[in-house]
Amino acid sequence: MRSKKGAERTQQAVELLRTWQGLERAAINTTAEIMEATDNLLIRQLMEIIRNDSVQHHRVQQFLIDTMTRKAVSLSPKDMAEVWGRIQDHDKLERETIELAKQLQAECPDPVARIFLQYLITDEQKHDTLIGELEKLKRHMSKRA
Repeated sequence: MRSKKGAERTQQAVELLRTWQGLERAAINTTAEIMEATDNLLIRQLMEIIRNDSVQHHRVQQFLIDTMTRKAVSLSPKDMAEVWGRIQDHDKLERETIELAKQLQAECPDPVARIFLQYLITDEQKHDTLIGELEKLKRHMSKRA
C-alpha cells in the first residue's frame, strides 16, 4: 500500500511539473511577443532575461520529470572527488564576482544600472547557493560511506 502512495505522489508531482512547464512556455511566448512589440532597449533586455530564465526553468523541470519517470539520477563519491577541487575554485570566482558587483552597485549613480547590477548579484548568489547545496550533499555522502 505504501508504494502505491509513493507512486501516486510521484505522479502528482510529475503532473504539477508539467503544468508548471506549460506556464513557463507561456512566459517564453509572452516575453518574446513583448520584445517584438517594442524597440525600447530596457524593456527588451528585461524580457530577454526573463525569457532565458523561463527556458532554463523548463529544462530543469524536464530534468526532474525524467528523474521521476525514467531513471533516477545518481552521484557517487568518485564523481564528486573527480571535480570537487574545480567546483571549489569556481565557487571562489562566484564569490569574488558577487563582491565586485556589490561594490559597483554601491558606487553606481544610475538607477537602471543598479537594477541590473542587483539582478546580476542575485543570479551569482544563486550559483553560490547551488554549489553550497552540492557541498551539503557531498558531506551527507561522506557520512554514509
